[in-house]
Amino acid sequence: MKSYFTFFLSFWLINELSATGAPITEIDSGQLTENQCNGDCFSVLKSVLYRNGQLEELAKKYEDLQNLKNQEEWKKELIDAQTREFDYQREVIKTLTGSIQSLQGEIKNRDSQISGQIEQLKNQIKGITKQNNDDKVKSLTETLKDLESRLEIMGSQVNNQTALIEAKNAEVVNLTLHNKLCTESISKITDDLLKCNRLDSCPSKGPSDIYKINLKEIGTFEAPCSSDGWLTIQKRFDGSENFHRPWKDYKEGFGNKRGEFFIGLEKLHVMTRERSHELYIKLGKVDGSTGYAHYDDFKIGSELESYVLSIGTYNGTVGDSLGIHRNQKFTTLDRDNDEHKELNCARSENGGWWYRHCSYSQLNGKFYKEGRTKDNNTNGITWGTWYVEDWTYSLTFVEMMIRPKTL
Repeated sequence: MKSYFTFFLSFWLINELSATGAPITEIDSGQLTENQCNGDCFSVLKSVLYRNGQLEELAKKYEDLQNLKNQEEWKKELIDAQTREFDYQREVIKTLTGSIQSLQGEIKNRDSQISGQIEQLKNQIKGITKQNNDDKVKSLTETLKDLESRLEIMGSQVNNQTALIEAKNAEVVNLTLHNKLCTESISKITDDLLKCNRLDSCPSKGPSDIYKINLKEIGTFEAPCSSDGWLTIQKRFDGSENFHRPWKDYKEGFGNKRGEFFIGLEKLHVMTRERSHELYIKLGKVDGSTGYAHYDDFKIGSELESYVLSIGTYNGTVGDSLGIHRNQKFTTLDRDNDEHKELNCARSENGGWWYRHCSYSQLNGKFYKEGRTKDNNTNGITWGTWYVEDWTYSLTFVEMMIRPKTL
């Protein structure tokens, strides 16, 4: 990492502009003088060098990150600084391109004006010659010579401006290359930081809070993380969210990350495919009693596999009510993948789940704040082994969490 930052930040961020052969910039002991650069590019390039100096200081700070408590903030600061530099250089290119277009337009207008005046004078001289007015011919001829002299001076100015345009074109090329290198550098830095501090799961240590998780195939999304690295994938506690939903909702996820929610089957598939995970389930009854179920392996198949459930060995205090659902496909009210021949279990039990015939556990069922279903119904939040298969019981608290088995 150190050699990478030293090379890319010290070498091309500080020296790239000064190393170019463009005649508009020369650096002497780190100083840029205005008489070495056209006035309309001096302020731009001066600020570029100043910003490059800031980036060099950030690069030096990064070398000592391993000894700083706030190293994550410095990493983010470095990436943000380079991203701002990239955006700034794009604006520089835009400004210089506009300047070039303006100069080209000015040259064209001046040349057209002088040429038009000369043509008018020539026509006037021809007309006066026909009238044998020698004095007027002499006066107009002198005026014509004056204009031709001015045109010659303008030609010299045009040549100077053309040289300036060529220099600025070279500068645009240099800045475009610089931007390309910045983009490649930012991409490489981001990849390296992801390797150093993986963002595809919760941090292993830190305060419990909502964190941003990044998956290549999914993008960035938010998820609740505990202080010891568990990522909450489902939560129930007040009945504020409807879990009787179609396939699309369960695939993408729904609800409030600070309230009741389901994270989404596609996210679960990508996370558990990339790394082995374990599953921890907290359960609570209306009387305040709690328990847990832990599975040492947890994996969800792809959508083509109907997000089939794979779990490992159970241990806990509530009994293994999920074991019977091992290797079962996910079923929702609009997609029946269960093994029941007569009905769709998700419709009868009020929520998507890895049903069989139909369920021995159903944590996405209907929420009953009283802890009991109504009219002896069996569509509540259930975990059969915890209350001796009395299916009229309904849990009032559920939290499903996963964590990578290796960092």
